[in-house]
This record gives sequence, structure tokens and C-alpha cells, in this order.
Amino acid sequence: MSTNGRIRAAYMQQFAKDELFPLLSRHPSLDIAAARNAAELRDILPGAELLIANNRFYDEEVGRIVMAHGQDIRWIQFWTAGIERGIRFGMPRGIPVCAAPGVKGPTVAEHAMLLLLASFRRFREIEQARTRRDWIRDRMHETARTLEDATLVIVGFGAIGQEIARKAKAFDMRVITVTRAGRAGPTVDQAVKREALHEVLPQADAVVLCLPVEPDTVGMFSDAEFARMKRDALFINVGRGDLVDEGALIRALTAKRIGGAALDVTTVEPLPEDSPLWTFENVLISPHSAGCGKDGSERFNTIFAENLRRYQAGEPLIGVVDWEKLADGVAV
Repeated sequence: MSTNGRIRAAYMQQFAKDELFPLLSRHPSLDIAAARNAAELRDILPGAELLIANNRFYDEEVGRIVMAHGQDIRWIQFWTAGIERGIRFGMPRGIPVCAAPGVKGPTVAEHAMLLLLASFRRFREIEQARTRRDWIRDRMHETARTLEDATLVIVGFGAIGQEIARKAKAFDMRVITVTRAGRAGPTVDQAVKREALHEVLPQADAVVLCLPVEPDTVGMFSDAEFARMKRDALFINVGRGDLVDEGALIRALTAKRIGGAALDVTTVEPLPEDSPLWTFENVLISPHSAGCGKDGSERFNTIFAENLRRYQAGEPLIGVVDWEKLADGVAV
């Protein structure tokens, strides 16, 4: 606690233009300081009982600083849905660690639909033709596809997957979900467990990955999975790069075993300049930008305000992750 009884918080601020920090600063019970890099985090962390962290920028150096100087931390709140980098690089045990599920769900789902539509409607070809001043309408009859009645397999059905399913149904798609428990919903035509993934992949006109990295999801899409897909099926990843064996994806694209890919995430980010993924005409790449947008800051602030109230009242927090089991390699 601060000397004035307010909660001292350290905030990992990574962007020069940050819409979230002003929102957090308005909470009257919060005494918050921002750190733009690891060195600044080291300076403000001692005495802070709350760390507001960002999974994307939680690297090895940050992990060392948090473990060495975060002895007063009593609660870690990520302003991202994922926390796998925090697990990898170290967090104090025995305290609640909260993710922010749903904070970017609508935005990421919109981006997934953008990638799906751009691929099916051959927007790259249209744009390339525009630069040549080439009217390619006749050719579009042979290449453009429609989402209506197409089957979308959504692997993962959290906040993002649910939003993708809702938007896909608005385009009259058939939706199949693949989850650990076979979770369904009002916008789902068929729901299966992960063990049945290979059974539904041959039905897919498009597959979208939107699940977190856990011990049993790392590399879950490899040669065997791509071999089960249709030769004209689209593979979309808006989850995490580590979900995919990137070498297997490159082999599938090279052999034309799948119709194409649309990637917002890759195993190494930024994607190296010498990656073969840059060279495929049937691959769309966005720079891990699916979650970008000002609305996410306001959504997170709403979640955070409720958790702050609960923390002060001694009530259970929203989005608590059993990260100790995940860190120990136990699937939950």
C-alpha cells in the first residue's frame, strides 16, 4: 500500500501513444506508475502490490526483474488474454494472476473475418490488378469464392472463438467448433472434442485457430493435420504462432496440399525477412495486429475496475488463471 492507503501499482506501458494509462490513472484508489522498459520497471516495482502486465512484452529480462524486485506484489493483472510468456519467464507464486478474457474478442474476430473474406474474395489479386490498371473481372469468376454454405472449423471457443462463430453465422456459414470439452453454443452447428479434430478437418472450407498456448496445444497443427484438410481449404491463425509447426505449414503450402493461409501470428515475431511464408501468393500476413484498436483499452478498463473492486473487498477475482498447473505442464 502507498502511505496514503491507496494501492501502489506498476504498469507495463509499451506504446508511446497509450490510451489505457490515462484510464487507469483515474481510479481514485490506485497509485500507479508506468514503465516503458525493463529498467524503468525495476525502478518502480519495489513496494508495488499490483503489477499490470502485458503478455507480449513479458520477456526474460522482465521475468528476472519481477522475480527479484516484486516481493511486494499481491496481484498480477494481465491486460491481454494470454499469459504464456509470463509463465515462461517467471512470476511470483501463491498470488492471483488474472488474464483479460474477451478484452479483444470482437476486434480479433473482425480481423479473422477480414482475412477470411479477403482470401475467399481474392482481394490480393484485385489489389495487384489495380496497381496494373488491369480489369480482371472475367478471371474472378474462376477464383472468387463465397462464404455462404461454406464450413468453418473453429479450433478454440473462448471469447474470440464465440465472436468468430457469431459473425460467421451472419454470413450463412456452417460452423464446427473443436474444444477440449466439445463446447457448443447457439451459433454452432456441430461441436466436437479435440480428439475428433481429424474427423472434421476434411469438412472444412476454412480452419481458424484461436486458442491459447498450453502444454497440449503447442504444435497441434502439423503435417498430419494439414494432410486432413481439403486441397482448397484456407488455414487461418489468430491465436499464437506456437500452435503451428511452421515447417509443416510451409511444406503444405509448397506441395499445394491446402488452398492457402492467412496468418496474424507466427512462431518468430516479427516474421524474419528470409521466411518462405513471405513468398507465397496464397498467403496473407498481418503483423500480429488483430487485436489493435482503441476499444480494447476501454474494455480492459471495465474488467479491471470490477477486479479492483473485488480485490479491495476480498472477493474472488475475474479471469484468475491456474497458471501454476500450466507452468508445471499440467493441462487444465
